[in-house]
Amino acid sequence: MQDTDQTAIRGENIRRLGTFRGEIQFESQMLSSRLGAYLSSQSFLIIAYASTMNAGWAKPGVFMLLVSLPLTLLGFVLSLDALRAIKSSYGVIQRWHDRQNALLEQHGDLADYWPTHHGEDEPPRDPTLSRRFHEGSLFAIRSPWIFGIVWIYLAGVSVWLFLR
Repeated sequence: MQDTDQTAIRGENIRRLGTFRGEIQFESQMLSSRLGAYLSSQSFLIIAYASTMNAGWAKPGVFMLLVSLPLTLLGFVLSLDALRAIKSSYGVIQRWHDRQNALLEQHGDLADYWPTHHGEDEPPRDPTLSRRFHEGSLFAIRSPWIFGIVWIYLAGVSVWLFLR
């Protein structure tokens, strides 16, 4: 009877681990799609900005302010929104990682399902996992900041050329 209970508990823990990993994968895919859409929109806006600057370059005037300045504002606002969405996804993924790690630390019998080497008396948790996860997500977190700064600079260029 004891063996049956242990097997049922192990099966439940394996199911929970699978659920946690599935949620991590789902949220990572959502983050990836958000980042892809954001980078595509920024690429389009950069091309549109460059085209409007080229069209108004011969004689900088109101056209530059009426077209290029709103494009910079749109790019900046999209960067702020993308930053919020990316940080939100990052937080959800981190919580699922924390739940997975807690489950693995509580139940040493799940060590076989963890892809790291460890001794019998050591928990299966990889101490570098959090650091690697953070380092891997730096591009996603930094991109909106970088584009936001670029949009502020490009808005300044538009205004400077108009006033010049």
